[in-house]
Amino acid sequence: MTDDGKQELREKWEAIVAALFEGTIPEAAEWTDSNDIVRVLNAISSPVNHMFHPDGGGLDLRAAQLSREGTLEWATHEGGLESFVHVVRPVKLTFWNPGLYKHEANFVLEVDALDPVGEEHARSEYVEELTEVRLGTYEPLSSWDNGYSENGDPLDGARRLCRIIKGSRFAIFGKGSLYNSFSDKGFDAYSAYHNDPVKFAKIVEEMAKIDL
Repeated sequence: MTDDGKQELREKWEAIVAALFEGTIPEAAEWTDSNDIVRVLNAISSPVNHMFHPDGGGLDLRAAQLSREGTLEWATHEGGLESFVHVVRPVKLTFWNPGLYKHEANFVLEVDALDPVGEEHARSEYVEELTEVRLGTYEPLSSWDNGYSENGDPLDGARRLCRIIKGSRFAIFGKGSLYNSFSDKGFDAYSAYHNDPVKFAKIVEEMAKIDL
């Protein structure tokens, strides 16, 4: 049984991954240099990817860059890097192609905790959400929501930030993958299954055995 839409997504994802590796997709690869990580993330940013977050849920990866402070930033919304970004301290990006069929080829980004810069009530276990009024100047998320800084000035060039304040993992799959769409009583990708490396490896290996 073939879903033509899913098949097209799988083919596009395989083409993107193949282009990254200049034609031959390896079983595994790893990058620790921040510039290399940015290069790879930009190479796979497309409408056919989906990034799963460590605190549950996920969004499409659209673009990435390094900040002046050396943190890694990426966009998940139409406004791009000038509007709404995630901010992390990157440790390692790994690629894994666990099967012959390549539909479960994935990337996992490991990050260290950033020191919080905002008020404690704006933090969850993994994330603090803030308004970056200007570089190095932060206000509560309410400023972003209101469209004005706390002193009443209109926001000009401000950004909404999701800063990751706990060491964690992000996983990126193609939208045609089983991982991206499969769920049952024992598995749901949106429950941050990838945060457990052992369970993650086991389920992806099983999915990669299936000929779609």
